[in-house]
Amino acid sequence: MRRTVVTLILAALLGAGCGGGVGESASTTADATGGTTAIPTPGLPFVYVSADGVATRVESAARIVTLSGDMTEIIFALGLGPNVVAADLSSVYPEATATLPKVGVEFMLSAEAVLAQAPTVVIGDTDARPLEAIEQMRQAGVPVVLFPRFVGLGAPAEKIRALAAVLGVGEAGEALASRVQQEIDAAAVRASGVTTRPRVALVYAASPRATLLLGPGSVIDGLFEAVGAENVAPPAGADGYVPLSAEALVAGDPEVIITAERGFDRYLGGMEGFRQLPGVAQTAAGREQRILVYEDLFLLGLGPRTGQLLERLFADLHPEAAAGS
Repeated sequence: MRRTVVTLILAALLGAGCGGGVGESASTTADATGGTTAIPTPGLPFVYVSADGVATRVESAARIVTLSGDMTEIIFALGLGPNVVAADLSSVYPEATATLPKVGVEFMLSAEAVLAQAPTVVIGDTDARPLEAIEQMRQAGVPVVLFPRFVGLGAPAEKIRALAAVLGVGEAGEALASRVQQEIDAAAVRASGVTTRPRVALVYAASPRATLLLGPGSVIDGLFEAVGAENVAPPAGADGYVPLSAEALVAGDPEVIITAERGFDRYLGGMEGFRQLPGVAQTAAGREQRILVYEDLFLLGLGPRTGQLLERLFADLHPEAAAGS
């Protein structure tokens, strides 16, 4: 289930910044291959045991290829954008990623496309596929770091610290992680005083043929609770995703439904198509058209903008409280 669901989510992200990192103060230097300029990364070399159990020694972060959009966003937030020489198709933020060469998408990698960029390190996670492509990159002598799945309100800071350590900018990573966690905590404290808890569901159109309901244990685990809302999706095992059914949605009767814009626009054709999904029109949210649409990576990436996401959710779910604070 997890592989299928994550694959669908990554597919839906296809084509879909923070300052304060080392890039603001460090001068650029020529990289190891004579290509683009690169920000120095003084904490290297660094050895990381990837989620697949492989110990990987990273000697240089001068030419980074990223395999997932959340990792790309974090690297840019760390100030290492100039070091990224290519990315996967889910890397849509910040805007500078639009000009990067693309190497496919994480679940359908081409080792040749990655190796053509002469990377000094490849950054991905356990959803990188096929495994043969990962092995081919490693056999070519390229360090490939695969991070585990990060879930919950602590995930953004955990990812930032782990990625910063691997790339040799631990100090910048600590500063960014601390700031992001402070933003998350502040948003949660702000929401702690609300007396109403709207019922919320996150419905995700992952492909033309698959629409999912995200519940406990998914990437949004704890986010709704942190902003004073109740996630009405049923428990769904380790992955936290279930196929959308009219029965599950009507049983929860959400007052607000949240979704991601790419599937909303591309696969469903906007609000009219969304309201035709099973059960949506029979919920309070569907009847009152309380459907909130957010950009995919902003909503599901658990990246440096998570605190901003929580503030946005709080304002949208508790407009009176937000206006009075």
